Amino acid sequence: MNFSRFVKRFRPVLADPLERAGLRPGLYHYQREADGTQTRFHLRVDPSGAGLLLANATAAAWLAPSGVIIAKGILDGDDDDLIAERLADCFRDVSFEVVAEDIRRVRRLVATLAAPGDNYPIINLADPTFTPQLVPLGKPLSADVPLASPDQLVPLLDRLWDQGIPHVRIVAGAAPRADQLVGAIERAEDLGLIAGVRIRAMDLAEGDLLRRLALAGVDHIDLLYLSVSAAVHDGLAGPGDHSRAAELMDRIVENEVCPVAELGLVDATAETIDETLEALARRGLRNVAAYAVATTEPGPSPALNARELIQTAEIVEAAADRYGLRCLWYPPVRYDPDEGLAAQLRRGPRCSGDHAVRIEPDGRVIPARGPYRVAGNLLAQPWEEIGRSEVFRAYRERIESDTRCDDCPGLALCAADCPRHPAGWADGWQERPGRLQ
Repeated sequence: MNFSRFVKRFRPVLADPLERAGLRPGLYHYQREADGTQTRFHLRVDPSGAGLLLANATAAAWLAPSGVIIAKGILDGDDDDLIAERLADCFRDVSFEVVAEDIRRVRRLVATLAAPGDNYPIINLADPTFTPQLVPLGKPLSADVPLASPDQLVPLLDRLWDQGIPHVRIVAGAAPRADQLVGAIERAEDLGLIAGVRIRAMDLAEGDLLRRLALAGVDHIDLLYLSVSAAVHDGLAGPGDHSRAAELMDRIVENEVCPVAELGLVDATAETIDETLEALARRGLRNVAAYAVATTEPGPSPALNARELIQTAEIVEAAADRYGLRCLWYPPVRYDPDEGLAAQLRRGPRCSGDHAVRIEPDGRVIPARGPYRVAGNLLAQPWEEIGRSEVFRAYRERIESDTRCDDCPGLALCAADCPRHPAGWADGWQERPGRLQ
């Protein structure tokens, strides 16, 4: 490749190099084949010109504006000469050696991301296994949305795509309507979104729901799995759910869908957590997501207090490493003594990590941590306006501050916020004025 012909063509830096390159802010979706498997890429171009490249929503890389232009060209199938010429039209004072090396680097990046394995869709950006530093998240990567009727979910899913949020997890709830759930996944997949479902085994086992979800294109299914002990699991998830969960994990894989075991950590499940993780590994499962139901109340409680939460997290992370499991942490949920523990575990976490937000079917947006406070409405406001709200300002200040202490041995659970501090827990599931402070 001869870059020398581009040296004299470098022009002054434009106010908007992406516009010169024919790129507009938004979400771009691609599929590429590597080693016989299909990888879905999402390139998110932000208004600032920077971007984010995701592969199967499993691995991600942050890109400068020049990297965005290169990545878009590679994914479009352009050759290096054309990409280099495009860069030369947009930037000045860059040598052809630098241009050539940048293109090689991004090509290596795309090749590496093209084979991310069977990891759970969407990493936690605060997880030190992803990056040694917390990357400020100007816009979420994922949204947890409760199942609702098509007239509510279709506009919301369309809006997620329009606003550049590439991953949705549909929270099925109890006894979900199969047609609504399958329809939501079909719509998400038609748009190009990565789509998952959070569901209880006895609900997924109804009829041919699993097969229909697989045919609709669901990318991952997060199955509530509380304990290797059937008595413990069924006592919280419902009679007979444990045997269904064990069977369904195998069937999910047979349907070429990624299974994820969602672990709710409370006093009863913590007692068997090592054996539970070992049993999951023996079944061939590789991805688990964990969250604690925690309390600050003194005295006996079925939930974990801050000290027990840390001890349990140490056991979980050590066992996950020992058994070859990939464990993601969701923010702890504050225990509500006015509601049964089983109901709280079945409902699950507010959302799936600090890269995510909770979006109610009517469009209300709630951050991953803190009180249940509405930051805005995605159906009525652009994300940039919601992200500037006081609610998200307070949330960002919390997770971007240094809350680490000297007591814990580098737990991944502590990466975004110290779990000892209830201010970093997800508190409440509806707006209650008396609980917002």
